[in-house]
Amino acid sequence: MLFALVTIGSAAAARFTVNDPFAGTYYGSYETPFAQGVAEAQIRALGNNTYDGFIILRSMREGKESVLTICKVREFQVADGKAEILGEHPDAFLADRDGEKSIYRYAKLTVNAVITPGAIEGEFSGGFVRQDTSKLALTRSTPKPSPTLGAQPPADAVVLFDGKPNGEWREMNWSTKDGVLEVGEGNITTKKNFTNALLHVEFRTPYMPEARGQARGNSGVYLRSVFEVQVLDSFGIFPPETNDSGGIYQVAAPDWEVGNASLPPGTWQTYDITYRAGSEKDNRPTTISVVHNGKLVISNAEIPAELSVNGTGGGQVGGGFLMLQHHGNPVQYRNIWVQPID
Repeated sequence: MLFALVTIGSAAAARFTVNDPFAGTYYGSYETPFAQGVAEAQIRALGNNTYDGFIILRSMREGKESVLTICKVREFQVADGKAEILGEHPDAFLADRDGEKSIYRYAKLTVNAVITPGAIEGEFSGGFVRQDTSKLALTRSTPKPSPTLGAQPPADAVVLFDGKPNGEWREMNWSTKDGVLEVGEGNITTKKNFTNALLHVEFRTPYMPEARGQARGNSGVYLRSVFEVQVLDSFGIFPPETNDSGGIYQVAAPDWEVGNASLPPGTWQTYDITYRAGSEKDNRPTTISVVHNGKLVISNAEIPAELSVNGTGGGQVGGGFLMLQHHGNPVQYRNIWVQPID
């Protein structure tokens, strides 16, 4: 019996442990005869020694860091401890997406590189840059943690979960072992409701390299139990959509300028979400802002009138201020609190 318990515990821990020499976050630099800047990459595992991801090159303009280009890395397979990777400017994915922003504003560059355990080295070309005059070097590193990780609730905040059940939930049929709340059967909703509020949530998705799309660490943070801010393992995805992590489902996708604020599976992440209720009398829409891992990815997105009552899908009309979604994956949560605001 003891052996069975150890095995079960080890299996649970393994869901959030990534031991892969290629997948992860990479930081580094690039340079040409005319410019230099910083580079970042997200490489995600797809199982069977297969990977994809994206690379961002950033430059300094007028004293501020700005995106030079974003290259989507084609799916590649590692053999003999290395692989050639190709990153291409994804204009076909983003052209004319919202009528104001366009990926065409970024330099149309192509990355050619080699990935080995813990490193990416190569060149890029396009525009006025010749491949033989450019250099790109990145090293796999522990991702930078969210600056709001472990944020303490203000004095006027209501603590919804601090490691143990506290009576704030209408039902609590999820596991609360080791101070974390793990998705179980059914959705769970809070008892209290708020008109305008700041919500802090910490979560982590399991490591599911063979899964694809919405089957990859899926859950959801539902404001007023009806408006979903997606929880998903969206690490390595570009461009993120409304149903990727950081997006408001059916309403707004995370900002392109951030690239993708997601951290690797198994890593604790944060949402700091500002919700402001609309008013039909004052013709004021409901708005939601999302700060994902310290990065503002959605600013005051307006909920369309047709979604304002029944929500964005999968919610519970008439529920409490917060609903956490069961979607069949063992996503974990902790340090959940909500602060009323004017």
